[in-house]
Amino acid sequence: MRCKVDSTTELPSEYRFVFDQKEVTLTPSINEEGRSVVSEIAIAKRIPESAKFKTAVTLPGPEGTAAEIRVEGAEELEEELKEDLQFLESLLSLSMVTKVRWDSPDRSFVPETETERRNLAIYSFRAWQFYPKVYMPLKTHLLNDRVNRLRELTVPLAFFREGVRSFFDFNYITSFQNFYFVIEGFYAEGESKNQEKLFTGNGELCGYAKMAFPQITRIWDKLEPFFTFYKLDKTPESFLRLAVKIRHRVHHYFHGGASEEYFGNPLSQDFYQPIALGMNLLCAHVLFGKVETAMKKPS
Repeated sequence: MRCKVDSTTELPSEYRFVFDQKEVTLTPSINEEGRSVVSEIAIAKRIPESAKFKTAVTLPGPEGTAAEIRVEGAEELEEELKEDLQFLESLLSLSMVTKVRWDSPDRSFVPETETERRNLAIYSFRAWQFYPKVYMPLKTHLLNDRVNRLRELTVPLAFFREGVRSFFDFNYITSFQNFYFVIEGFYAEGESKNQEKLFTGNGELCGYAKMAFPQITRIWDKLEPFFTFYKLDKTPESFLRLAVKIRHRVHHYFHGGASEEYFGNPLSQDFYQPIALGMNLLCAHVLFGKVETAMKKPS
């Protein structure tokens, strides 16, 4: 498994070491300032023939389903190597490694027998995450001589923009936090405590939550584990309660604690994707409502 690395970690030549029966290779390249810095990391593990890896390819379907390439039998190995890369990324932060692209690695399998060659068929491939571009028409009805009425929404809209940007960068915890600031700014009444009571007791916010909830529940299969963990029922008000509980959780971290995945950390971003998406939908309803109200104000 080989990954690109973002770093200012100086390394004059390739460096190799072995740990836990795996060989790690750090490879430098010359950056734009002429410095030799770590730009790639590879980790390899020799697997006995008994693993019996086999390539499976699914072609694109007529209904628009995507093509898929996977190596059956390698799932545990890939997860193990990914966790090793996450560990090394964290450790190497002490030497100015800022990112190991373990979410989009090159995967290579080196067959050692004719049987392995036949079973694999494909020896290397890369998968990476991306969102398709979302296009929207320009809302020209907002751009007229009354546009200055929206100036008071500059900061909430800035938080919304940052939330969207973080979402498409796969930084879902940061995305959630920015969306939460939109809601907190409008409805927490300047209070950092008792927000659950303030949110669920606000008729306007509950109205927007009810409007957004049919969209939010389209991803119910991903949200349900959170509702179950916090013992919440499937209602718009419970989604507001969930947002407050998660805000508290991601604001703290207790190393080695119980239910550790429910406390946000840099390696659990994907876990929070449905929460960030749900908050995005809620905030869109809130902000469009605020914009409409502001535009209707008398001059």
